[in-house]
Parts: sequence; C-alpha cells; structure tokens
Amino acid sequence: MTHLPRLLPLLPSLLCAASIGLSSLWGAAPAAGQVPIVPSDAEEPPLPTRVVIDVTSPERALYRIAVPNLLDGGQLGAQGAEVIRNDLRLVSLFQVLDSRSFIADMEKEGLSITKTPWSTVGAQGVVKGKLTRSGNSIVVEMRLFEIARGQTPVLSKRYRGNASQLRRFMHDFANQIMKTLTGKAGAFGSRIVFARRVGPGRKDIYVADFDGYKQGRVSSGKGTSMLPSFGPGGVWFSVLNDRGMCITHSKAEKPIIQGGGLNMGVTICNGRAYFSSTRDGNSEIYSARLDGTDVKRLTDHPGIDVSPACGPGGKLAFVSSRHGGPQIFTMNGDGSNIKRITYKGGHNQTPAWCHDPQNPMIAFSGRDGGAYDIFTLNLKTGEYTRLTQGQGNNQDPAFSPDCRMVAFASSRGGIFISNPEGLNQTKIINGSVSTVRWSR
Repeated sequence: MTHLPRLLPLLPSLLCAASIGLSSLWGAAPAAGQVPIVPSDAEEPPLPTRVVIDVTSPERALYRIAVPNLLDGGQLGAQGAEVIRNDLRLVSLFQVLDSRSFIADMEKEGLSITKTPWSTVGAQGVVKGKLTRSGNSIVVEMRLFEIARGQTPVLSKRYRGNASQLRRFMHDFANQIMKTLTGKAGAFGSRIVFARRVGPGRKDIYVADFDGYKQGRVSSGKGTSMLPSFGPGGVWFSVLNDRGMCITHSKAEKPIIQGGGLNMGVTICNGRAYFSSTRDGNSEIYSARLDGTDVKRLTDHPGIDVSPACGPGGKLAFVSSRHGGPQIFTMNGDGSNIKRITYKGGHNQTPAWCHDPQNPMIAFSGRDGGAYDIFTLNLKTGEYTRLTQGQGNNQDPAFSPDCRMVAFASSRGGIFISNPEGLNQTKIINGSVSTVRWSR
C-alpha cells in the first residue's frame, strides 16, 4: 500500500483519496529505489492549443440532407425520423435541414421525390420512410435519394419487427446511408459504458446506446465499481471493497481476477484480459486468461505502469511514469517492443485507440496547466490535435468503432461526443461520470 501515493496522481478519474480512505498518504515518500512521479509539466514541450477550423470552407462543407417524418407513422414515425436526424447530426458530416423549411407535398410524393421542391430548400439528399403498424408489429420502408442522381432511390431497405425495434431499424438505416455516401458504414447503434458517481465514495457501472438512450446499471451496487470495458461476458470492471480491489464482469457472481493489492483497468485483447496490478508491490501491467488463471507479468520497471488499452492487431497502449511524469507508451501483447509515443505535455493518461488499421490514432487526456483536455495523436505522422480547451476538465476519451466520433467525460456535467477535431461537441449523458469506453 505504500505505493499508492505515487499511483493516485496517475489516476485522477479512477480513485479519490476520500473513496478509499487514503488521504493521509498523499504526502508519503516513495518506496526506496523507486522513481517518484514528477509533478511538473514543464519538462516536456507543451501540448498544442486548439486550432479553430472554419466549417464553411469547401473542404469542410457538410452534406445537406432532409429527413421528413415517416409517412403514416404518427408519433412513432416522428420518433423514427428523429433517430436518423440525431445520428447524422452527431457524426458531424451532415447538415440536417429544418423540417419547417420543406415545401414538398409529402402525401403526394409518398416514398418518391419530386426534385424541384427539395433542391429549392438546398437538399443534396432526402430520406423518405413509411411505417405501417398492426398491433405491436411494424413494417418500415426506407429510401435514400440523392438529388444529383435523379428520382430513383440510391438505397432502399425494408424492416419488419415489433415497435420496440424501431430505434434499431433507424440506426441501421443511418449506417447504410453512411456506407452509401462514404463507402464506410457508421457506428450508429453501438453502445458505450461508463462509471457514474451515485453517492459519497460510491460508483456504479452503466451502459447506454451511443446517443445516451436506454441507460442501465450493470454492476451489483455493492462496493465501488469503476474502470469498465466491453468484453466476453458483457462489461468488465473493477470493484473496490473492504477486501481489496478485484476484476469481474457483469455476468459473473464472483471475482474473476484477484490477488494482493489493487487489480484494475482491464481491457480484453488477443483473447486475454490485460490489467494493472500492485500485487508485486509496484503497479505493473499483467495479462490473464479470461477465467483469471495463467497470470503473466508483462512490465517490470520502478515506474508506475497502468491503463492498458487494446489496439488494432492486438497492440497495447499504456501509461507509465518511467520517464518522469506519466506518458503514453505502446507494446506488443507479450510485453515486448515497448515504445514511448507521447513527447508533448508532462501528464498524459487514459489512452484509447482508433480501431481502424488504416488510421493509426490514439486519443488521450493531457493536463494543460491545472485542467485536463482531450487530444489525439496520429502515430503515422506524429501530429497532435487538441479537441477541448477552456471548457473545464475533459478526460477518458473513447473512439467510436468507425473512428468518426470521440466520446469523453467532462466536468461540464456528463459525456460529450465530438468529431476527431473537437467540433460539434454535444452532450449525450448527464451526471458525474468517468471512464468512458465504446463497444467495437
């Protein structure tokens, strides 16, 4: 336990002194022969300031799309259309036109379009739909038109199911719109997981649709649950109680990974669980089988090693104080080929990968003066991009599965989503939250 004063500064969004009764240890000296965390950010080159991008410039022009309410659907048809509108707004590639501007005769057009009324209001694309309901069963016909390509739909799809599936149908059609227009499907309908403070010293784990809909608790409510991630068995997370800190998942009734000290920050990669643990005194990175057996130590250094994150091809990112203040490093799944990748800022943490092998990006939170902000690093070019600035504390970023969106926790009061340049920041979940992770 003597190593915790050095571990906690690395993990401001994970633990607090009050929650584990360690406030008296903050000023304790590091153990003999171990490297203390450097508190100053001044030794490294500064992190970049945010560049304001003109979204009206030609290369940033948004695709103008109209999404009227689904025909014959009443309130349900309006709800379905709003799901698609919200998806397209959040991805930051579209300008969703105000339905009050539409001049087309919807009933006369039906599932077709007349080009002139839509081009007059500036639409480049039009989404049409019709919902037929019988009891709790629905049939939904969806169409996408591109004005420049005439009056024949470029995408058509039919869905059949019950009314509770409407949101899923609409997310799927929005994904198909993305694929039709960009060549790559979207991440609409994916899920996020996060920790939420529910009382003094209490946290629980919640999951929600990526747009904040359908939130639900997955932890037991016993102990302090934190540091979630998706994996086989549901959601994996750490639980702190009076017996220590172990790792479990939402379908387990007992600890999966335990041992002396703190076991936390799990990520599932290469069919194994990767986590940090103080079982050998210092905090190091370990891996284990998914049943908790075959525990292997991967790092061995006097500095603190925490926060493993799984990347494309099974590569890992993690945070280490081995060069002074916490920085982001990468390594292979067996612990070999350790490389430092962040060289700006003196306090960088909570890495998250873009899982597109063609887009080698890592998002992380970095401290700039007294506040934390969100940054991305292109591993191919070495270019840093700042997403937040002067907007409170922003931490724990996560890329969407298609890497078009970044979610993060903010002291502004919840979880926000933006594009990878920090534009179009939109709050999707309210509350005191931390450790956002996105399903793949």
